[in-house]
Amino acid sequence: MTIRVVDSKKLDMTQDEFDLYQKIVKSYTTLTNRGEDLFIDLFETDDRGIIRFLKPPSKRQTSFEVFLFLMALQQQQHIRLMYEQVDDLVKQIKEKIKSLEK
Repeated sequence: MTIRVVDSKKLDMTQDEFDLYQKIVKSYTTLTNRGEDLFIDLFETDDRGIIRFLKPPSKRQTSFEVFLFLMALQQQQHIRLMYEQVDDLVKQIKEKIKSLEK
């Protein structure tokens, strides 16, 4: 994964996710508005760029599309973390089986 910066926070995103983010930003950018501003104060991340908390928009207006994108990104990040854990456990089990066979 690659760490990107959104709303001055680290975000772990695949290239496809980042491309979609850029597409969303571009679609909401006008002469008077910056699409990036729709992402302000909607989420909190940890040191690895994983979304830990999504905040309902209470201070600023945003787009439903932006909020759904962040929800999907959070879910995908956590699924990737679970896959990593499962892969690590499978590797440990295989190593243990090999050591027991000897």
